[in-house]
Formats: sequence, C-alpha cells, structure tokens
Amino acid sequence: MSSLGFSIGPTLAKNAYDAGVNALGVMTVRFTIASAIMFVARQISMRKEPFPSLRLILEMFLIGTLGITTVSFTYFLAIETIDTGLAIVMWYFFPVIVVLITWIVYKKRPSRNIVISLFFSLTGIIITTGQVKGGSNSAIALVMVSSFLFAFYLLAVNRTLAKVNLLTGVTFINIGAAIGYWLICATLPFGLTVEFPTNQSSWLYISAFALFGTVAPFMFSYAGLKRVGPSMLSVITTIEPVLAIAMGVIFLNEAVTLARIIGAIFVVGALIALSVLESRDESTAVNR
Repeated sequence: MSSLGFSIGPTLAKNAYDAGVNALGVMTVRFTIASAIMFVARQISMRKEPFPSLRLILEMFLIGTLGITTVSFTYFLAIETIDTGLAIVMWYFFPVIVVLITWIVYKKRPSRNIVISLFFSLTGIIITTGQVKGGSNSAIALVMVSSFLFAFYLLAVNRTLAKVNLLTGVTFINIGAAIGYWLICATLPFGLTVEFPTNQSSWLYISAFALFGTVAPFMFSYAGLKRVGPSMLSVITTIEPVLAIAMGVIFLNEAVTLARIIGAIFVVGALIALSVLESRDESTAVNR
C-alpha cells in the first residue's frame, strides 16, 4: 500500500499540471496539506509523547527543507516534460550513489552482491534513458539531480530518525519540506514561477496527492516496518517503479515499449536480488 501510494503521486501531479498548476504550486500545496494532516495524526496517536528537543526539531526541519524539497521539486519539475514511468526507473540511480558515498566517506567497501546488483541496475537505467527523446535532456538531468540529492538525504535522515520515533520524525521532516517550498515561493529564484490551484479539479488532484500519495504511504510504511522489518520492507518497495509505470499507462496513456519493460525489469530485478542476497548473507552470519 505504501508503494502504491507513492507510485500514484506522479499521475495525480501530472493531472494537476493539466488543470493549470505548475510543479512548484502542486508541491507547495501538497506538503502543506500533508504536514497539517500528519501533525494532527501525530498529536492524536501520540498525545502523551513529548516533543523532541528544539535542536532536533530544527534538524528535522533542515532535512525536510534541504532534502525533501530539493529532491521532490527537481523530480516533479522533470515529469512536466517526461513520462512518469521513465523518470522513476532512472531515479533508482540513487543506490549507486549511496554505495559510492559509503565507500568513499565511511571506507565500507561494497560486497560482491552489491557490485553485481548495481551493474544490472545501471544497465536498466541506460536502456531506459535511451527511450527519452532528445528534447528532454534537461528532464533527464533533473531526474539524475533528484536521485543524487536523495542519496545524501537518505544518509542524513537515517541518522536523524535514530534519535526520534518514526512518526514524529516523518511529521516534522514533512513540515520542513512545506517550509522549504514556501520559501521558494516567496523568493522565486532562477526565474521560477508559481501557479497555485485556482479551480476545483486542481484542488481535488492536489488534495488527493497529499492524502493518498503522501500521508497514506508514509503511514502504511510506518505500520509495515513494525510488522515485517526493514529487510522485507526493502524487498516489497522495489515494486514501486512497476506500479508507477502501470499508473502512467492506465491513467496517462503513456506508451509501453519492449525497451522500457526490459529496463524496468533490470532495475527492479537487481534491487530485489540485492535485498534477498544480503538478507540471506545476514542470516547465514547470524547462524554461524
């Protein structure tokens, strides 16, 4: 359900674009609505839980503002001119970056399983990128930037969420993202423009995006993590690119080609194989 929620987000966003809203307008309203809902949910379900320290709250705000805002904005700006299925497959370049950062910064050499998996994942990304029309080179660059930034965000958020319960962390990080978007709207750097929703259709699409493509998947992810653990969760969530492609085909009439299917199979298959092999190695090590 978490992967389904996240995968339907790009489809709802593109429908909002067609209703007259641009990427900055969609994402600003999306995270504002989602943050308000998450904060209320957090207060209801954890009313006896004290707030984190001010320093930790500011740290989560910073991660949301610099992390989620930049990652999501570059990605959703890209899908204004590129198919959602192509974008999400290319976006899964971030595991490569995480491995390289871990190797360079933390001196943790990648295992053979990781190297093999990343090779096939990169192969799928190269095949998928070849399906993008030449006029969308800027969109490819935006997706790659989003993926690159997400790798750094992932390393930062893992460290921060270890200090606080997941629901509280996700709530304040999303509030930070909303703050980040409002700062962009207030300053409009690099000649950006903002088009907010002005009709019923655009408000419905963005509200659905906030509820079903943001709040719900975060909540389902939180509930699933408690039930099946991180290893199984990582395997299950690799279905997201497949679901995103299906959403684009069904609701946006995006084309299905053999090359796109092969590229997605390489990426998703490599990630699933990596998760299974790493889990097996961990189990073997524990048994020994």
